[in-house]
Amino acid sequence: MAINDDMHSTQKPAARRRASFFDRETIRLFVVGYAVSALAFTAIVLALTSFWAERELQELKVQEQAKVAKTASILGYRFDMIASDLLTLANVPTMRALAADSGEIALERAANLFSTISREKGIYHKISYLDANGVEVIRVDQRGGLPVEVPVEHLQNKGGQYFVQAALRLERGEIYVSPLDLNVENGQIERPYNPTIRFGTPIFGPSGERRGIMMLNLHGQSMIDRFRELMADDYSQAMLLSSGGDWLASPDPAHSWEFMLRRPGAFAQRHPQAWQAINGRESGQWMNAEAGLFTYSTLHPGRATEPGGKRRGEAQDGAGNEHFWKVVSLVPAAALPSAAIGADELTRTVYLAGLALLLVLAAYVAHAVVTQRRLRHAIERSNRRHREITQHLGEGLIVLDRDARVVEANPEAERLLGRSRREMLGLGAAELFRPPGAEPEPAAPHPIQAVAATGRRYRSEDETFRRKDGTAFPVGVTAAPLASDGAPIGAVVSFRDMTDIKAYQEEIRRLAYHDPLTDLPNRRLLLELIRQALKEAERKQAKVGLMFLDLDHFKHVNDVYGHDGGDELLKGVAQRLRQAVRAVDTVSRQGGDEFVILLPGIDDADSAVTVARKILESLQAPLPVLDQLLPVKVSIGIALFPDHGGDVDTLMTLADTAMYEAKQGGRNRYCLAGTAPGTL
Repeated sequence: MAINDDMHSTQKPAARRRASFFDRETIRLFVVGYAVSALAFTAIVLALTSFWAERELQELKVQEQAKVAKTASILGYRFDMIASDLLTLANVPTMRALAADSGEIALERAANLFSTISREKGIYHKISYLDANGVEVIRVDQRGGLPVEVPVEHLQNKGGQYFVQAALRLERGEIYVSPLDLNVENGQIERPYNPTIRFGTPIFGPSGERRGIMMLNLHGQSMIDRFRELMADDYSQAMLLSSGGDWLASPDPAHSWEFMLRRPGAFAQRHPQAWQAINGRESGQWMNAEAGLFTYSTLHPGRATEPGGKRRGEAQDGAGNEHFWKVVSLVPAAALPSAAIGADELTRTVYLAGLALLLVLAAYVAHAVVTQRRLRHAIERSNRRHREITQHLGEGLIVLDRDARVVEANPEAERLLGRSRREMLGLGAAELFRPPGAEPEPAAPHPIQAVAATGRRYRSEDETFRRKDGTAFPVGVTAAPLASDGAPIGAVVSFRDMTDIKAYQEEIRRLAYHDPLTDLPNRRLLLELIRQALKEAERKQAKVGLMFLDLDHFKHVNDVYGHDGGDELLKGVAQRLRQAVRAVDTVSRQGGDEFVILLPGIDDADSAVTVARKILESLQAPLPVLDQLLPVKVSIGIALFPDHGGDVDTLMTLADTAMYEAKQGGRNRYCLAGTAPGTL
C-alpha cells in the first residue's frame, strides 16, 4: 500500500503540468499570438509580392511598348520608301512617253525600265502598267531573283480586281495601297502562298486624261519576315493583324491566311474583348487576367505623306474601307509577374511550412529577388537582342525623352551625324537636328522636337541634317511618339542618308533629257531650249538659228563596221560639233545620225552660214573608228527666226527641208532655207 501510494503521489503533479499547457488561457494566447503573427506575416508577404509584381509589370509594359512602337515605325518607313519609288517611276519621261504614245519603241523602253528596277530593288514580285480598262500592257515578274518580261499572250485583264478599280479612281500624285493578302492568278490563289501588297498610282496622258495605272507588287513575305525579326524575344508572342481582325502573322502558322481560305477563327473571334480594345485606339495596352498583356500600335500603310503633310492616298480593301495593320505583342498571363502567394511552388511551400516570421520572410525575399532577377535577365536578353538589331540597321535610330533630349543612339546614328553616343546624350532635338544656317534656338520648335511633346507622328523625305563638322546631308526621317497610359513620354527617331537616292533620282531626270550615247541634249530638252530662245529673241528683237545635220552614207558605216563602229563615229562627230560652236549654242542628237544645233542670239544669216562652214571644216579630217580613219560628210539645213518662221514647228520643218536640199545638191553641203546649197 505504501508503494502504491507513493507512485500515485508522483504521477499527479506531472498530469497537472500537462493539463496546464493546454488550458483555456494558454490556448487563447496561442490562438491570438498565432493569428496576429500569421496576419502580420501574410500582410508582409502580400505587400512584397505586390510591390515586386507591380515593378516588374511596369518595366515589362515599357519594354513591350518601345518594341511595338519601333516595329511599327520601321515598317511604316519602308512603306514610305516604296511609295517614293512608285511616284518616281510613274513620273519618269519613259512612262510619260508611254502614256502619250504606246508604240513599240515606248513599250520596249518601259519594259527595259521595269526590268532594271526589278533587278536593282529585288523586292518587287511584279512591276506592271495597265491601261484605263485594267488590262495589263506590260508586266515584268521576278522569278528566281531575275526579272522576266511576261509575253503578250499571257497578260491578263485585271479590270475586275478591287485594287485596280481603286487605283483608277485616284488623282494625280495619289497612291493606292492594297491590303496584305495572298496573290491570286487567273482567279486562283497562287501556290506556294505568295503574300502580296500592291501599290498603284494613275498615269495621265498629255491632255490630263487617265491612260492607265502603274502598279508595284511587293513581296509581302519580306514585310512579315522583317516584322518577326523586330518582334522576336523570349517571353512574348508577336501578331500582325488586319483591320478586320484577321491574322496576317500569328504565333501559330496555322492561323495565318484563314480569312483568304474562308476558315473561321480570326483573332477578333477568338479574343473579342481584346480586339474591341485594340481596334478602338491607335496605340496602347490592354490586359486580361485570362489572356495576358496585349501591347499594340497601328500602322496605316496608305497614309504616306509628302513634305508639308499632303495626303498621297488611302489604303482600301475590296469593300472600299480604309485598312490598317495592328502590330501586337502578347505576354501570356502565365508569364506575367504575379502577386499571389501561391504563384510558385517554392513560395507556397515556404509560406505553409514556416510559422517563424523571419525565416519565412527571408525565404520569400530570396525567392522574390530571384524571380525579379530572372525577369530582368529576360528583359536584358531582349534588350541586347533589340540593340543588336538596331546596331545593324541601315537607319540611324535616336530615342528622345519627354523634353526632346537624347537618351539613346545607335552606331548608324553616330556614323551619319559624326558624333559619338556620349556626345549626343542630353542634347536637345532642336540642337541636334536643326538645318544648316538655323539659329541655335529657333523661335518655333523643330517638328521632331514637337513629336515628343504632342505625341503626333512626323515623317519627311526632304529633311536636311548637319554633321558635327558642319556638313549637311539630305535624310528621310520618321519620328514616332512613345506613350505610357495614353500620355507621351518621348519619341523614337529613325533616319537614313538620302544622298545616294537623291543622286539616283537626279540621274534618272538627267537621262530623261539627254541622249545616252553622246550625252547630248535629246529632243525633249531641245524643244524646251528652242522655246526659251525664241521668247528671249522676241524680247530682245534678235535672231535665232536652227540647223539640221545628217551624216552622209552613215548606213554604209553601220553595214561595214557594225553598230559599235557606228556608235563610235557618232560620238566622234558629237565631240567635233561641240568644239565647232559657241558655248551658248546647243548641240542635240535627235536619234540615228541626225543632229540639231540651236544658235541663239545671232546677228544675221551670215552668222549661221559661218557656223555651218566651220562645222564642215571641223569634219574634213577623218575620224578614228575601230583603229581606222573614216572620212565624214554631213549635210546641213538652216532656218532663221523670225526670217523664215515664228514658231518651233515651222523652223524645224524648214531646216529639215533645207537639209534634204543640201543632200540633193551633192551632199557635204549647207543650205539656208530659201537659198541654193553651198559648200566649202
